[in-house]
Amino acid sequence: MSAQFPTVPAGRPLWIGITSRHGHPEWLQQNARNYLAMVASYQAMPVVLTPDQVAILPDGQRYAPTPAGRLPDAVLDALDGLILSGGGDVAPHHFNQPLAGAEEESIDLRRDELEIGLGQAALARNLPTFGICRGCQVLNVAAGGSMIQHLDGHRSPAEGSTRFHDVRVATTSRLHEIVKMDAFEVNTFHHQGMDQASLAPGFQAAALADPDHWLVEAYESVQHAWVIGVQWHPERIFELGEAHRRLWNSFIAACVGYRQRAARAQ
Repeated sequence: MSAQFPTVPAGRPLWIGITSRHGHPEWLQQNARNYLAMVASYQAMPVVLTPDQVAILPDGQRYAPTPAGRLPDAVLDALDGLILSGGGDVAPHHFNQPLAGAEEESIDLRRDELEIGLGQAALARNLPTFGICRGCQVLNVAAGGSMIQHLDGHRSPAEGSTRFHDVRVATTSRLHEIVKMDAFEVNTFHHQGMDQASLAPGFQAAALADPDHWLVEAYESVQHAWVIGVQWHPERIFELGEAHRRLWNSFIAACVGYRQRAARAQ
């Protein structure tokens, strides 16, 4: 890894929450393995958070979701960071719109409930939060934003046939400080997104699609220590460049910092 980040404090590894639509091992192997592997590559412990399974922390604490799919906010109290992962569409009633391009068959109301609740609780705690693809979208909704329900040209045709395009990074953004590049290549698997008008209060665009300059490909919070949403899939590090490794290093460094501040506050 080319970028440096603080040594993890003694006592235990980082515990990082990762959301998923389902918690069944077969589903996680098919749909969450890259997130799990990325977290594990930093010797951190992934904590799977789903609307259909009890969340079990490494120390044995257990948190059961409600019938609606929401986990208690307290599940975040022992975590050092949160990843809102990719997946299907967010129900548009959450941002006061009728169905107008969202794919109804991909909507999971229990997952919406889970991630909107966790997103709001994470923002309230100033917990390092990384929104990826759907996670970028649902975190924006959780913070009071909306989205464009359908757009063309950004969905890869099939697994194993990834589409790529460039993004242009705002030179004044934290993202630019992290990746140290004005532009870099990303993969793309989404059909929903945000423009400037869709961003939640307190979020600002950090990167725009090239050539679709109206499309926000990454945003960051101006009110939190480390909250970044990206429309691409940086957990697919095997097909991406150095900028994405620097982004992961920065997230892990933020988790370490959060852990250290929490320890000092005790």
